[in-house]
Amino acid sequence: MIDFTNCEINNFKYYGGKNGGKICIKYNNEDYMLKFPGVKDKISEHAYSNSCISEYIACNVLKTLGLNVQDTILGTYTLNGKEKVVVACKDFTTNGSVLKQFAELKNSQIETSKNGYGTELTEVIETIENQIVYDEKKLMEFFWDMFIADSLVGNFDRHNGNWGFLINENLRKIEIAPIYDCASCLYPQLEDEQIKEIINSDEEMEARVFIFPTSALKLNDKKINYFEYINSLENEECNKALLRIFPKINTQKINDIIEKIPCISEIRKEFYKKILNMRYEKILKVSYEKLIKNKQKTLD
Repeated sequence: MIDFTNCEINNFKYYGGKNGGKICIKYNNEDYMLKFPGVKDKISEHAYSNSCISEYIACNVLKTLGLNVQDTILGTYTLNGKEKVVVACKDFTTNGSVLKQFAELKNSQIETSKNGYGTELTEVIETIENQIVYDEKKLMEFFWDMFIADSLVGNFDRHNGNWGFLINENLRKIEIAPIYDCASCLYPQLEDEQIKEIINSDEEMEARVFIFPTSALKLNDKKINYFEYINSLENEECNKALLRIFPKINTQKINDIIEKIPCISEIRKEFYKKILNMRYEKILKVSYEKLIKNKQKTLD
């Protein structure tokens, strides 16, 4: 756990987003966005510090899948004599690049009345197909790879405002931004006492696999259930992403990431490992094997 308290603060750089305070610091001569636990009525600050843990774990799990993800470092920051758990996210908006949300690209589709932040899946796909700033095939692959990855870590808040592009107008260059903002993964509001009850209940654990969290994306105005959608095998682009991502999942690497975190309890470590393994087995493995079987039948 690195103590970021005495790091230089860059007062000329600010960040958006809703959950928790954020400042820009210099660490190893590079800019990092330091995310603090949010504070909300009726929810303890300790519970919200879990969002920093979720950010760190989810980003590192996604990295094991070979995806382009922001770099994160867990640490502490002492404010007014109180030590807080924080996560430092390496700032990837350097050398003149500006982060533009997918929502802004969606808003640029001027022949539609749809809202840029609207998460209806058909609208998102339509935007990807109709935009002219980035290779359609590569953007489609990135989107569905991210969807499969989010299903593994249980992300309930991947909307059009927390993924996008790095644009450098001067160089006339655009690239997909690293995956970022994963604080809404892995049930951050659960406290240890709740986990102790949940982890010993098959019903409670399976509810967190098959029922919630859902995706923030919607189909016919209803939030998409990860298991139902992926296991239906109805979307060919989603199927292709499953074939790309599933073989890269290494549960031992995931367990190692969790075991090395010094600031969480043993029961929380056990919960993270167990729920990630269940989501791997019961959502992705089942769907992958079903897809392979169907393809074999077609060949036969």
